[in-house]
Amino acid sequence: MDSRRLTNLAIAALVSLEALWAYLAQPRAGARPPPKVVPIQDGKSIDFSEGRPVVRDDPASKARMDQALKQIDEVNATVVFHGDPTPTPTPSK
Repeated sequence: MDSRRLTNLAIAALVSLEALWAYLAQPRAGARPPPKVVPIQDGKSIDFSEGRPVVRDDPASKARMDQALKQIDEVNATVVFHGDPTPTPTPSK
């Protein structure tokens, strides 16, 4: 074999090995720890602003939650869903 063909063959082998190494070096989905499960608790809020769930039970958080629930109740009192009208039967002849 001539040196040019050997050079091309060596380059192709190195590129193939690099591609194989890049594939095998990827982190796998199973390597991550499972996400932390935070149960929902009445009267408490869950804050995700720090990138992880933190249960809040302070007076300011309770006041915001009470205000939001009050607004939801006010809106629900004014919302009316009208159903479809009852079809009238056609008289048979």
